[in-house]
Amino acid sequence: MRKTGCRGWLAGGLLCGLLLCGLTVVVPVDVEAAAVTTVYDGQGPVEEKELLRFLDVLPQFRNWARENRIEAHPVARRGKADFLYPDDAARWVEAKGWDARRFFCVMGRMAAALVIVEEGNDLQVRPKDMPVVDKAEVELARKHLGSLLKVSMPDEGMSH
Repeated sequence: MRKTGCRGWLAGGLLCGLLLCGLTVVVPVDVEAAAVTTVYDGQGPVEEKELLRFLDVLPQFRNWARENRIEAHPVARRGKADFLYPDDAARWVEAKGWDARRFFCVMGRMAAALVIVEEGNDLQVRPKDMPVVDKAEVELARKHLGSLLKVSMPDEGMSH
């Protein structure tokens, strides 16, 4: 993972636990480089059943990542939102029955949806590392706000 700059977009640090860190990593732009493929490309919207499954696994993933000093977080690559995660993290989520790209897509989209819920639709400029989320995903985040906040907060009383 290459870190070249930081800028927080997670409103008030609220989602720091969800994303394991509130850093935005900006990778240098190569103007002549080919188009970037991201975890979000070709992915359908997050659905409720999938979100519930994600919420069940996320605390376990956070604990594993913390214990193993693994970082996974949003990035902007060549102007496109993406999610950076190491191969170890991919293997871990795959062992839990997830497609790694989908797991981190859900993580990024739900974090972005929470920012929209918190800031309202007044979000003036969407940060480059923040994926586009559709109306249904924002409504899903609203519906499950309590659960999303519970798993995104640092381990205050959680026993997973």
